[in-house]
Amino acid sequence: MIEITEYSRETVALPPISLEDQERMRQALGGKLAVAWLSDDRVELRATSFVGSIHLTPDLRVRVIPKLAGGNLGVLTMLALTNGCSIHDLPQYLRGLSADSSEDAVQLLCRLVVTNTEALVTRGLIRDYRGHADDLPFLRGRLDTYRQATVYHGKFTALACSFDEFDYDNVENHLLLAGVSVARRVSLDAQIRRRAAAVQERLEQIAPTLPSTRALLATPIVYGRRTEPYRAAHTWCRALIDLSRVNDANESVLRVETFLIDMNRLFEQFVEWLIAQVMLAPEIVVQTQERNSSVISVNGASRRSIAPDIVLHSGMRKCAIDSKYKQYDDKSISNEDIYQLLLYAQCYVGFTHTPTSYLVFPASGAQTPEMTVELAVPSEGDERKVRIRAVGIPLAAIVADLRRGETEHLDTTISALRRVLSSAVPSAAGTKQSPLP
Repeated sequence: MIEITEYSRETVALPPISLEDQERMRQALGGKLAVAWLSDDRVELRATSFVGSIHLTPDLRVRVIPKLAGGNLGVLTMLALTNGCSIHDLPQYLRGLSADSSEDAVQLLCRLVVTNTEALVTRGLIRDYRGHADDLPFLRGRLDTYRQATVYHGKFTALACSFDEFDYDNVENHLLLAGVSVARRVSLDAQIRRRAAAVQERLEQIAPTLPSTRALLATPIVYGRRTEPYRAAHTWCRALIDLSRVNDANESVLRVETFLIDMNRLFEQFVEWLIAQVMLAPEIVVQTQERNSSVISVNGASRRSIAPDIVLHSGMRKCAIDSKYKQYDDKSISNEDIYQLLLYAQCYVGFTHTPTSYLVFPASGAQTPEMTVELAVPSEGDERKVRIRAVGIPLAAIVADLRRGETEHLDTTISALRRVLSSAVPSAAGTKQSPLP
């Protein structure tokens, strides 16, 4: 097992493989991990923002460890918060997990899914009514006159019945079944796989009509007295199922197994959650991943679109907020990101005299560093400016606090974001802020 941190590189000794297998490996990885075969039976591994485990060959398994998020438990904390876990419930969700665990975040997630689902099965699963239709030799429930007239016209061999079943075949149990099915496939721990198989078999017997993954994740679940015990298990199941949709295995002769967490995408979701906590003002509408295809045209026709991570609306005015999972407190903002954010500032001019866009990135320390980048555009009689306001958030410190039930760094970060963004939205500066939950 080779362990490297995200955005780092490592050179290891490994016998060479054929050029065809090298190409298959590159296609299977898809940029999640860069692999370069060197001379003298060596290979260079270069990690990106994907963390988790990769089984490259029978002799080489790579584990990419998160750094900016504060380790594997930091990643699990972000997954829980972005999948609906409240701040107050978070310490209970993560109890029993050690920060020194040898398992990566994905394997810990599998363990959480299986453990919480087992607890629910032992406690007792809920039953509910669901609509059902069947053709029976006797009448049960209501007669479906349309189906009876069209399918059994002039016949009395069967009656088209519509009735309600009171059983375990409901969306709450379907989500558990989908979660343990993924855990059984992904977990590297033989004991976890056996436990997942046992729970999966039990759930398949009582909730067999599993819908598609897309339909399952899109179905809202309202938690009340009966369903509240499901909340923690559902949080971890949703996270694992969502991850499984972007990971797969190459079924070629050279099998490359990947199950990784995209920290870029997870950090974007975490920043969206964080901006929701900021709550600028009631009249400010927060829109995520708003795609705008009307600002760039080619030969008069709209051909290109832009999609900032977050757009703040107030009437007809808008400003853009983008998140980058890069450690910009130790280095300058890259030219590519500067160009992108300056474009956002031109397209979403914001609420200030100088068009401004905003950048949020993870800081390495416990402070909230800030920086301003300006573009001066010469014009007749004056000089126009376009501005980028960048704010670093102490990501590792925030998630570590929240796991202990503390909010000191979160409160400080939200205050800093409110101060920076209050200049973006003038009405927010004088608005009483809602307290944190």
